[in-house]
Amino acid sequence: MFRILRVTDAMPKELAVLVQIQAPDGKWVDVGYLRNHQERNWFQIEDSYWSLPRRPVLGQTFEEHGKGWRPSAHVALPNWFSHLLPEGYLRSMVARAAQSNTRKEFSLLARIGRDDLPGATRIAPALALGDSVAIPPELEAEDDAPEDDPLLKFSLAGVQLKFSVYESGRGLTVPAKGQAGNVILKLPDERPGYDGVPEAELGCLVLARDSGIRAADAFLVELGSVTGLEKWTRRMGVETKALAVRRFDRRPGDLRVHMEEVAQVLNISARQERAKYLKANHETVGAIVGGLSGPEVVGEIIDRTVLNVMVGNGDAHLKNWALLYPDGRRPVLSPAYDIVPTVIYVPGDDLGMKLAGARRFEAVTSKSFDLMGERTGIGVESARVRARDAVVRIREHWGVLRDYVTADRYHTLTERLGSLRLFTDVQ
Repeated sequence: MFRILRVTDAMPKELAVLVQIQAPDGKWVDVGYLRNHQERNWFQIEDSYWSLPRRPVLGQTFEEHGKGWRPSAHVALPNWFSHLLPEGYLRSMVARAAQSNTRKEFSLLARIGRDDLPGATRIAPALALGDSVAIPPELEAEDDAPEDDPLLKFSLAGVQLKFSVYESGRGLTVPAKGQAGNVILKLPDERPGYDGVPEAELGCLVLARDSGIRAADAFLVELGSVTGLEKWTRRMGVETKALAVRRFDRRPGDLRVHMEEVAQVLNISARQERAKYLKANHETVGAIVGGLSGPEVVGEIIDRTVLNVMVGNGDAHLKNWALLYPDGRRPVLSPAYDIVPTVIYVPGDDLGMKLAGARRFEAVTSKSFDLMGERTGIGVESARVRARDAVVRIREHWGVLRDYVTADRYHTLTERLGSLRLFTDVQ
């Protein structure tokens, strides 16, 4: 049997955890070790991983840097792993529940990374290293207490308060220990003036699908019907509506599909709050995804960008574009997700990332996609035609939003279309 070395003052201060990835056949593959010593964190990929035939890809940045690369960071984790953690207010809540510091990312990942990280990765004890390192105490914490906070096991990356829950024939429930959720439950925003976000996001996802844009499957659910979130039900109310989004990084049989955000592909900092908006633009997304998945996918990127302009979604940053690895190796563009008409809640909001050098929704025209057409090889005229066609398709199905937002907000969003050159130029 393996012996777990527990941390005491007399033992080594170096800590380590094993990073594993699930292959498409369900087998767990050892990738390497995240190590921590005196506030420094680094990742060391094992030679055994590189030598595996048809090994599942962890991330494009590791493929690019190759065998000898050991990314490191002070206090924080190396960028790719840092993006697996919650951000902002949600991180503060998770850290508080774990009695940890928001900046101690190694500890946070050790605490929440065992069961339900995005994609097909998980964190496990580094038993094979023997007594040369210690097991982080966070990884040894027991989760059997009935009042254990789901924040510590099933909160997800991002800013919004959301949990990974499990959908079965009996409804939605917080997963059992060791089980991964297959639905993301996004709780409503409690800030004044931010009412109706789950309904508005669902409306945008339905509009996307009706317009021929691949989008995550979602539905509304009363919070009181979700078993295991009683604390949040008491706080928000039994009939509070939450958005349930079926996870595209999960498959039947409790299998996982690996994924990574474009922010991880580009290895941008997760600690610089605005980096996900400023370190790249829409043309970069088109070039990166098109280069990895094929130029035919660029049309989908144009469709989604047009949709974001028309509904006023200013949150389409680098963490809201993702690649999936259905076969473990070849990346494909994920369905669209996190589409919210932010202009309802943030007057004057913009695209966030630049398109053709501009961020203002009103500045976008079909010609704004020229550079994307050039850089991706699909051609300027093809990019313009795709953008115009997307406007027509979205306009045809626009009325579906009426079923998901208030009459006043529907009127506001519809009137706003008249200010968009992208829309008026197609009339």
